[in-house]
Amino acid sequence: MPVELADAARALFGDRLDIAAAYAELLATDGVLRGLIGPREAPRIWDRHLLNCAAVAERIPEGTEVLDVGSGAGLPGLVLAIARPDLAVTLIEPLARRTSFLIEAVDRLGLGESVRVFRGRAEEAATGTT
Repeated sequence: MPVELADAARALFGDRLDIAAAYAELLATDGVLRGLIGPREAPRIWDRHLLNCAAVAERIPEGTEVLDVGSGAGLPGLVLAIARPDLAVTLIEPLARRTSFLIEAVDRLGLGESVRVFRGRAEEAATGTT
């Protein structure tokens, strides 16, 4: 994490900053290798992605269920789940390679209690069909 962003990151992630850092590392390594983010994005993960996603977390009412449609690499859904452990987050993604990454990320980050990955389209998630 760039030093100049450390205060903002601490303010947004609090005691879960280590989980956010692990996710940033996962994006910068596996995310790039799997083509989920471009290699030029790796140095900008904190300012362009993590902090921007986490900035909206305070606007979400406590205990809300969040659906991240077209989750891709987990932005913003995983970031919101890290910043706000009170949220129930469902990551909806139709592509197998992306859902595979999301399942692995949820497991590695220890977010299984609050995050669910659904492989399919939004209308399938709404009806419960796959």
